[in-house]
Amino acid sequence: MDRAKLKNGVLAPAAAAVVVACGGGSDASGPGPGFSNPALPSTVNVVGTVTGFGSVYVNGVRYAVDGNTVVNLEDEGEVRGDDSALALGMKVFVRAEDTNGARVAQRIEYDDDVEGPIEAILPDGDDPSIGVIVVNGLDITVDGNTVYDDDVGNNDGEPGIDIRDLAVGMVVEISGYPTEGGFLASRVDRELDDDGNDPEVGRPDVNDDEIEIKGFVEAIADDNSSLTVAGVLFLIDSGTEFDDGLLLNDELIGRYVEVEADIVGDDYVAVEIEAEDDFDIDDDGDDDYEDEFEVEGVLQAVDTDSEPNTITINGITIPVRDASAYVGVVGQIVEIEGEFDADGILVIEDFELDEDENVSTEDNVASIDTDAGSFTTRLGITITPDGGSSVEDYAGNGDDDDLTPAEFISRLQIGDRIDAEGYAGDGGVIWTSVDREATAAFNDEMACELRGPVESIAGDAASFSIDILGVTVLTDMIEEEDFETDDDFSGIGRAEFFAALQVGSIVAAESFDGDMYCMEGTLDAAEIEFDD
Repeated sequence: MDRAKLKNGVLAPAAAAVVVACGGGSDASGPGPGFSNPALPSTVNVVGTVTGFGSVYVNGVRYAVDGNTVVNLEDEGEVRGDDSALALGMKVFVRAEDTNGARVAQRIEYDDDVEGPIEAILPDGDDPSIGVIVVNGLDITVDGNTVYDDDVGNNDGEPGIDIRDLAVGMVVEISGYPTEGGFLASRVDRELDDDGNDPEVGRPDVNDDEIEIKGFVEAIADDNSSLTVAGVLFLIDSGTEFDDGLLLNDELIGRYVEVEADIVGDDYVAVEIEAEDDFDIDDDGDDDYEDEFEVEGVLQAVDTDSEPNTITINGITIPVRDASAYVGVVGQIVEIEGEFDADGILVIEDFELDEDENVSTEDNVASIDTDAGSFTTRLGITITPDGGSSVEDYAGNGDDDDLTPAEFISRLQIGDRIDAEGYAGDGGVIWTSVDREATAAFNDEMACELRGPVESIAGDAASFSIDILGVTVLTDMIEEEDFETDDDFSGIGRAEFFAALQVGSIVAAESFDGDMYCMEGTLDAAEIEFDD
């Protein structure tokens, strides 16, 4: 069984969510109307990751891109009406006009969070496809949701690109959510020079090749010779520039900044320091604490002692009336929707905590309906990726970074190997990622895998079956040691497995090899495990 895929629960943007506290308003997982009069256009400011194309989807919500949309990527200048430079997993700022739920992007801004060479790679002990990389002294967590630039390359022979394809010395750009110890990467891009090699960065004699990090200023040396940002020490000299009115004094401590630095020996020497905690999407000098606001990221801090209270997410400290309900979820990924009042204080109308994906399947394509934009697997599961789905074609030509669902469906053929993940809800499954696997890796792969919440149980311990997504999973031919738990994959036996089984349990099953074991509506299991 591919335990890395079936066992690893990850936090996904644009996912179905558990409501932590809510005072009304729309569901953050769908577009929904604005909080003001839905018959009139309203302005909405959004922070989140790019989750799909066909226009641009951010946090699973569609933003139409027209000829007036300004797209601005750091160091690349502004363009109008062209979103081709954007890519899946980029964390962006969007200002849009919302008319009764239909949103048109007025401006989209992107700026990476960390840039520099990889100094260490620390794979997870249970799942070597995920883990931590160290860049510029910062811990960067990469998980099952992290999107990798094709330039990283598939270097380990395993399907897809993950942490195992990275190498110490690679120069990378990281986009993601700031955490207490670094970042949770939503995207990893590789920087290459004109010859296709990793460039040397941070040279004092070269302009615009500095390393970069974002983080909170934690300390300043008494003699102003250095400051510490996110645990990383930067030397200050006469050439260090302070932008946005920043001054090297105690008032700088606690500010969220971006530091660009040269590498001199073993030291980082700050070249430029600029503020990143002012929510100023269009660089007009005015903060944007007005209109509607939506943000997704790791909740970094909650301050209930200040007046007003504040919450900090993505390095932005936001004033709120009452933050007491959110203290217990610091460190977790949240989605927030609200509207700034006349005092510039955010009235939170929807606060949601992302939950883990609870559905996945790996199977071969049995039929394709291009008109409906869907395909059906041997198990009879119909999968319809939408603009909020991440679609990847690992069997394609390497140009899969911005496929639309329609383009993805047009590439499929009967017999292709598909890996899909999502969330089971009242309205069916929301498919957050759908991948076509590399053909060569699965020439002999005829098993099917299915994971999801148990809908019903039939039989007794001696002979039982369960239903998942309408598929009956038969257990009659499973060996005793192949009834497993979700922690160490130890065999617990049929009787103990059945005793613990209940409707709603998350269970993963893998069939024997062969079409006869993966038929419409039926999976004949060779292994089964709890995956709660």
